[in-house]
Amino acid sequence: MRSSNVLRAVVFSIGAIFLIFSQDHSVSVGMRVLQFVTAALAFGGLILFRITKAKYALKNFAIPAGIAFVIAAMTYVFGGQYEGEVTDELFAFRSVVFLFVMAMAIYELVLSRKAHPDDVLELRISAGLGLITGLVFSLAPLDELNAVGFLSAYLALSAVQRAVWAASPTNRRK
Repeated sequence: MRSSNVLRAVVFSIGAIFLIFSQDHSVSVGMRVLQFVTAALAFGGLILFRITKAKYALKNFAIPAGIAFVIAAMTYVFGGQYEGEVTDELFAFRSVVFLFVMAMAIYELVLSRKAHPDDVLELRISAGLGLITGLVFSLAPLDELNAVGFLSAYLALSAVQRAVWAASPTNRRK
């Protein structure tokens, strides 16, 4: 679980730092960052799955990598600007972010039911962050600036939570 947390913390922090310090908060930039984050999680998860021979590798690495791969494919499909077509890029961005955070939150809630006792609370905190972000993206009337801002806030909060979790003393014992 520690290597999965380190991977997510690094990838989420790169995405958050880029969005925080970027002057352009358009939907296309947000979609590209989401594309990077999901593609990096997918490939990093597959690499960790490949080099780890433990019995927990499928549920800790392969399933989140599969979710991230599907969302990365969706960002490639829905993230382009189509010449001559009227597309609602904000709706596509909000929908893809909603699917990503909710899929990961549901996965973490399910995973927390049979997790190690030291990891249950952390998994539920991470799932709670995803559920709250999903509710914001589905219910709040967001414009481009707010939607990209909430994505960067989710990435930053999740990166910090994952990094603290990975560096906790109970995680080092395992």
